[in-house]
Amino acid sequence: MHFQEIVMPTGLSIRNATNADISFLARIEYEASLPPLNRCFWEDMLHDTDTGALPFIEAMLRVGGGNWGNVGDFWILEDSGKPVGAAAGYTPNHEDYCPLRLSCLKKIAQDLGWSVETTIAFSDRYEQYWGGNYQPVFLTPQAPWIIENVAVLPEYRGRGLGKTLLQALLAVGRSQQHSHVGIMVINGNDVARHTYESLGFQPYETFYAAYFRDRFQIEFPGVTKFGLCFN
Repeated sequence: MHFQEIVMPTGLSIRNATNADISFLARIEYEASLPPLNRCFWEDMLHDTDTGALPFIEAMLRVGGGNWGNVGDFWILEDSGKPVGAAAGYTPNHEDYCPLRLSCLKKIAQDLGWSVETTIAFSDRYEQYWGGNYQPVFLTPQAPWIIENVAVLPEYRGRGLGKTLLQALLAVGRSQQHSHVGIMVINGNDVARHTYESLGFQPYETFYAAYFRDRFQIEFPGVTKFGLCFN
């Protein structure tokens, strides 16, 4: 992949991720999940498993068990050769919109050394969290190509690196001949929203807090889905 259409600031470069990057990618997925609630959603489902969010995400990446980007879908932004941010661009799975491919849960459990009982308890919590519906309306893909898990390490923020990273991802999408791209933000994450809008993304659909309160009986600020046409 070549990025002639964007000008990378001095010292910055971008490359496709490999399995050697799994620990870094797990950190990126974790950081991307935090705003604006400052909590990773995996932590609630991992309760009583003796497994933290980072080891779980690493295992999911090792077995290719994610719906929101696996290793080969990620592009890593480097500053003088050091990974500082990453994001995934992928074609959505139209059978399951949620973050985990449950068909891979057995492999993840084996990787983590979970017992059958722990695996069943996690699966039950996962299904309860997502409403037992693997095609929830609020996660329906709004585009043939989706960007997800966008994050820059905290110590490198404030330099516009997130925008540079997204510009590179958009170059990937154009080179792959996608017609348009979608991205989603949790309501209240104004930094991400402003970055997306500065790149031309426009709001596509918003699900407010009442939607999640009524259907899932949870307090959640909701999400806004954005789209951008490449033509």
